[in-house]
Amino acid sequence: MDVKTAIRNGDAEALRQLLADDSALANTLVRWGANDCVVTHPLHYISDMLFEGVLQRGRELPLVEALIQAGAVLDFQRNGKGDTPLIGAASLAAEDVGIRLVEAGAKPEPRGLFGETALHWAAMLGEDRLVARLIEGADLNLPDAKYNSTALGWAIYGWSDPGAGNVGRQIEVVRLLVGAGARVEAGWLESEKVRRNPEMVAALRGSGGKSGDC
Repeated sequence: MDVKTAIRNGDAEALRQLLADDSALANTLVRWGANDCVVTHPLHYISDMLFEGVLQRGRELPLVEALIQAGAVLDFQRNGKGDTPLIGAASLAAEDVGIRLVEAGAKPEPRGLFGETALHWAAMLGEDRLVARLIEGADLNLPDAKYNSTALGWAIYGWSDPGAGNVGRQIEVVRLLVGAGARVEAGWLESEKVRRNPEMVAALRGSGGKSGDC
């Protein structure tokens, strides 16, 4: 068995044994996808396999822990650019992986392929628990390099047009970001979809709790 197979199978014990025999494997890039043309760090690969539905949810954290203990580079960027494992976790709806990486000391500041941070992705997918971990010390009004939008803008977009991996807690994300001082653009409040949703209006105005029974 190799690292790739151990992660796909969610076999933390096999992964720990492989890493005990050769700790360098914690940072040996994994090739996967069509013709093995995707190359990624093992920490990122865990999130990839969760997103692909190959790795069973609930088995990811022991794998992450084994890699961390073996010396995996938390802020790895291939050729010094692109997605870190934390950005990967945020963008692939691997929220618990992202939280564990933050707890282990992963930096939230690095930017990904679009000049975005992990906070942008966590906001867009509605990962409110991860957003809560990323807010402290973050530049909440930092725009990405491709769309020139802040994390709050990404949250509104993810709520308005949810895509793959959507967790669905964008309104709570908006509450967190606005409560922490994120700037609200007037155009967001003027959009028809926002105006028709009292919860989102309240969240953007920083004016309180949820409506309804839950």
